Amino acid sequence: MSRAHDSPELVVLELPETQLVLHAIPAKIAASISITAPPARREQSALKPFFAIESISVARTAAARLGGEVFADEFSARGFNACNACDPEGNIFQVRENAS
Repeated sequence: MSRAHDSPELVVLELPETQLVLHAIPAKIAASISITAPPARREQSALKPFFAIESISVARTAAARLGGEVFADEFSARGFNACNACDPEGNIFQVRENAS
């Protein structure tokens, strides 16, 4: 995804067929959020994005360096290998690499 626009209020990421708009959390709400280390996993969310990547191993190293985590449990399905992960705020997502 490329960054199409950013401001203090939002960031727009896009691919030719897809656009993702990330809004900043309003200050009043952000003040009530506690970010822990390691982050508390927010697994009860309505949305879990996935990202196609070259290597789960490389993603695992990068995530740890940046304050997130790619979980140990890997699984395979429909031509890919995958792992769930979380960012430094505890938001859950999935990374997928092509199965070889």
